[in-house]
Amino acid sequence: MVTKLQKSKNPEVWEQWDWVWHFSAYSLLILNIIFVYNSDPRIINFSFFLVLSALLGLWYIPFVNISTLRIWDNPKRGALYLVPGWAIWAGLISLTNQSLMLIGIFLPLVFSRFPILWATGITFFQTLGLYFLYIMLYPTEHWLLTLMIILGLLIISTIIGAFISSIIIQSTDRQRLIDDLTRSRANLMRVEREAGRLTERQRLARDIHDTLAQHFTSIIMHLSAAKHSNPESVQSEVQQAEDAAREGLDEIRRIVWDMQPEQIEKASLVEAVEELAARWSAENSVQVKMKVTGTPHSLTSSAETALLRISQEAMHNINKHAQAKNVNITFSFMEDIFVMDIADDGLGFDPSKTSDGFGLKTMRDRIEELSGILTIESERGRGTAIAVSLPISENNDD
Repeated sequence: MVTKLQKSKNPEVWEQWDWVWHFSAYSLLILNIIFVYNSDPRIINFSFFLVLSALLGLWYIPFVNISTLRIWDNPKRGALYLVPGWAIWAGLISLTNQSLMLIGIFLPLVFSRFPILWATGITFFQTLGLYFLYIMLYPTEHWLLTLMIILGLLIISTIIGAFISSIIIQSTDRQRLIDDLTRSRANLMRVEREAGRLTERQRLARDIHDTLAQHFTSIIMHLSAAKHSNPESVQSEVQQAEDAAREGLDEIRRIVWDMQPEQIEKASLVEAVEELAARWSAENSVQVKMKVTGTPHSLTSSAETALLRISQEAMHNINKHAQAKNVNITFSFMEDIFVMDIADDGLGFDPSKTSDGFGLKTMRDRIEELSGILTIESERGRGTAIAVSLPISENNDD
């Protein structure tokens, strides 16, 4: 069974060192030529020796350009390509036994480019074939000793090759895992963005249905009533329709403002809320004081956006219901939790007798999506305080 390796976009460490094997191969080829040229006596067919050496150099060129993994994926084709290389090498050995040193060209190729089972089989075949060729060309009385030495070297080279192959497989598997995790993270981020957009669309749809639709219905009802009312009641109905229209206009402005994320993108959360509070204070003649405790640091973009919009909703409710003169906003950055408090000195209300309006429900939904908690404390004539607490995880910064 052949192990399938997938090519990574980044070169593996063992691929980055391929140039060492290529340099060594051609260095051995050149050294062999130099040794044979300087041998005494020089071989008779030196010109033929040069031709075979040049052919072996040309035969090696594809290994410089062909990816290692192409041979891993098709070891049979790679093994067939070794045959002409062996034939050329055998010709060189037949001319001079010094060409045995060229085994340094073949062993790195076999163990770096073939699966370990293929590499082991090819190495045994190559080594035994080399041994019998040498015995036939250069008979010796020490053939048994030579065989034992060759077998010992073969075992050592196989162990080293197995180690190299295991590193290649492990490195490739690890890189494939990293690539898979990177793709999964990108897919998760895309899904989260889609979920965020869907949630925002649903919130906007509820907002329009529960606020603007009610105001438009109220306008239609009052204008219809004005058509059928006596002259004394017409002015009252028209005035109520005008009030409903103004409230609807305020709601539209709030919705449009709520859909703008540019504030967080251009400034920090503290700076964005300070800018919001300053503008809201000037428009509504309400004094706003901000206080920051702890060391400010960035939260996730979704958390900062939610906190900014909760601040917007809270100020909108204060303007609409509280008739407050002063508002205090406090940001508390702690080690594992962030707390935002918004308190006013307005009319207040009895939370036990008042169900959450759409604005309060939206604020709760936003903070609960982030595993946070929103609490409201209020008393008639004593103002209202909203507290938002949000856990801070180690990966909260982005």
